[in-house]
Amino acid sequence: MLPVLPLGLVLLTSVLMASSAPSATDRVFDDVNRFRAEKHLQPLKPHAALAEVAMAHARDMSEHDYRSHQGRDGRNPLERVNEAGIGEFHLLAENIGSSSEDGDRNHAIMSAWLDSPVHRENLLNPAFNTTGIAVIQTRRGETLVVQLFATF
Repeated sequence: MLPVLPLGLVLLTSVLMASSAPSATDRVFDDVNRFRAEKHLQPLKPHAALAEVAMAHARDMSEHDYRSHQGRDGRNPLERVNEAGIGEFHLLAENIGSSSEDGDRNHAIMSAWLDSPVHRENLLNPAFNTTGIAVIQTRRGETLVVQLFATF
């Protein structure tokens, strides 16, 4: 009986340690807000419904191997958000990035966004106050990030 107890404690400790590690989505969220803070901008607040819309689009792009702001069904980010029943926002934008590089892929995606005038503008728009982020691993082994920005 005694050998089982330490094993149970080790498993419990492992579970607790695994659950405390930040997710890829949390890391993107933190990186975006850290960058905004460096520019003296307000942090973005997480929005679960926007994250669900971002996740649905990320999964569709992954499953059908494409990258576009327009879905296969022809809907753009505004239409996807409206159809999800998210209302009362005044401004909306979307960043999409993917990486298959070795190392920190979230960092590679963020660096690419910062090097792109349009993506950088979305990250630094002072009007945005809310975000929904999805991070997935594709079947091809890429990290794919979809981030929606909104003003409520």
